[in-house]
Amino acid sequence: MTIEMTIVLVVTLAMLVGLLFEVARPDMVVFTALTVLLLLGILTPQEALKGFSNEGMLTIALLFVVAGAVKKSGIIDRLMKKWLENTRSMSGITGKFFAPLSVFSAFLNNTPIVVTFTPVLRRWCQEKGIAPSKLLIPLSYITILGGTITLMGTSTNLVVHGMLKEFGYEGFSFFQLAVVGIPITIVGLIYLTTIAPRILPAYKTFQDKMKDDTREYIAELTVMNDFPHINQSVKKAGLRDLKGLFLIEIIRNNEIVSPVEPGTVIRTGDRLIFTGLISTIADLEK
Repeated sequence: MTIEMTIVLVVTLAMLVGLLFEVARPDMVVFTALTVLLLLGILTPQEALKGFSNEGMLTIALLFVVAGAVKKSGIIDRLMKKWLENTRSMSGITGKFFAPLSVFSAFLNNTPIVVTFTPVLRRWCQEKGIAPSKLLIPLSYITILGGTITLMGTSTNLVVHGMLKEFGYEGFSFFQLAVVGIPITIVGLIYLTTIAPRILPAYKTFQDKMKDDTREYIAELTVMNDFPHINQSVKKAGLRDLKGLFLIEIIRNNEIVSPVEPGTVIRTGDRLIFTGLISTIADLEK
């Protein structure tokens, strides 16, 4: 084994360890490893930057931008809330959500779709009392299967297409993979509808675990006139991501606001119901 091979092996192992233990953001870990190989002369600048010119990678990056814009606009949340408001069962959401999603994922890259629809599905599960693990795993698989129908459906198709073009081949046509993609998508959808719900785990979310222990770890705080975040959202007031605490509901004028959304506005006289660590609640009260 040469010195260069040893260096590449050490850097690669260090990168994997960094990703495994989350020492930094994944993009920073990977970019650091690339920079080290570049500075040590293992890679030339042309080789180091070659991946950024791959049209498949650039397409994926642009699709993430589009997905982020759509997610922040709130259009998806409003449409899905209306679309699923009368759906109460697992079989219902499979036919009403997963079947159309498998078609959408053929024309919208699957990775941004998962990023966009995961919070929507988690919220629906919370409202209906269904374990998110029963639906989030099928969400990932159904977008992957639907993505095999077209060229732009999955990141893998785009990357391989870009590599083929670099080596002088024609690459894939848009529907060339549909011969295989459509049959496996249909089979996968049937499996995820009939068999998967029976064998998938029903893990409780952190909020569900906290609610199970509300008798033992619960406190009520009343919003007074001197509270500095009156008429601001729960998120802006810093009450959304508290360490060891969860705001389960707000009692306002004898009406209960639950679940509490990040955009819920705090009013004077609101009674905030928290569950979590007693010591943290004491710090919050101060």
